[in-house]
Parts: sequence; C-alpha cells; structure tokens
Amino acid sequence: MGAKSKMKKMQTIQNCIYELSAKVSENTAKASLHRSKVEENHFNILANTTANGVALRDLATKGLESHLAICLQELSNVESEDEEKKVTVKFSTLKLLIEHLKARIEINRGLLQVNNALIDINKQMIALNSGSASFTDEIVLAAASTDLHYDRVMQGVLDDSHSISDEMINELHDICIALVEKAEENTAHIDQLNEASDKNRIAISSNNKRIHQLIEMVLAVTDYK
Repeated sequence: MGAKSKMKKMQTIQNCIYELSAKVSENTAKASLHRSKVEENHFNILANTTANGVALRDLATKGLESHLAICLQELSNVESEDEEKKVTVKFSTLKLLIEHLKARIEINRGLLQVNNALIDINKQMIALNSGSASFTDEIVLAAASTDLHYDRVMQGVLDDSHSISDEMINELHDICIALVEKAEENTAHIDQLNEASDKNRIAISSNNKRIHQLIEMVLAVTDYK
C-alpha cells in the first residue's frame, strides 16, 4: 500500500475518531447529568428519612404527651368522697400511664427499626466509597498510561526513521472500531441508569406523599399544634 492509500485509510480512521470523540463527550455529559439525578434522589431520600424517622416521631410523641396531660388533668379534677370512686380514678390514671408508655415503646421500636435499616445503608455506602476509591485508582492509572503513550508517540515522530506499515494502520482502525463499540455500550448503560433513576424518583415522590399524609393524620388526631 502506497503513501496515498495509507493516507486515505487514515482519513477513514480520522472520521471514525471524530464520531468517537463526539460520542465520548456526549457520554461524559450524560454521565454527569445522571450523577446529578442520583445525588438529588439521595438528598430526597435523606429528607424523607428525616421526616419519617424524626419529624413524624416528634409529632407523635408530643401529641401523646399533650393528650396525656389533658387526660391526667381531667382525672385529677375528679373529686369524690366515695372510696370506690377514688379507686376507679387511681386505676384509670395508672392504666392511662401504662397505655401511654406502651405507645411510646412502640414508637421507639419503630425508630430502632429505621435506625437498623440506616446502619445497613451506611455499610453499603462505605462499600461504595471503597469501590469508588478503586475506580479512582483505575482512572489515575489510565491517565498515567496515556501520558506515557503521548511521550512514546511524540518520540516516534521525532525519530529520523518513519515506517508505518499497513498492519499498523489496520490495527489502529480496529482499535478505533472497538472503542466505538465500547462507547455505545456506555451509552446504553447510561440510558439504563437514567431509567432506573427515574423509577427511583417516582418511588421517592410516592413515599414523600405517604409521609406527609401520615404527618397530617398525626396532626388530625392529636392536640399538638
């Protein structure tokens, strides 16, 4: 293959590189946008967790305390010389306190279940952080190897001997085609991740509505304002 034929073949490779570069840039933008979606979903999940595990519990507990105080006050206002009546009032007071503590125990139990689930989530996040560190190592190594490759390429250009064979051109073409396939795989993967994130967003929104409904229910059945 003569020099002109080689240049024509390399022009084909150059066109492939242009398309590959555009695809890689598009994937980079999509990946960054998806990361923003993931972080937004993560923030909303934490907000829902706070509302469900803290705010709702706080409302429920304060509502119980308010209702208990009213009932105890009403019982203390009962005046009677009848000993049996006094026994009834005392018994009712003790029963009320027991029921109150029972409710608080159930609230605490629910809170502990949420805490336990959060511990498992934190473990997963720790594992994710560890994995991310490994990914970062791979990126650094890839960047370092690319720098070395740049140096080798530049040294080859500066050398007096220039011998680019047909096999070298064909190999470069095959590498470019293989990279296009990898970039397309990345595009498909990003699309899948976006679909999963969109489903997560819908689920998060549904949970958010449910939590606010529960809060409204608590406000409706308690004297807490």
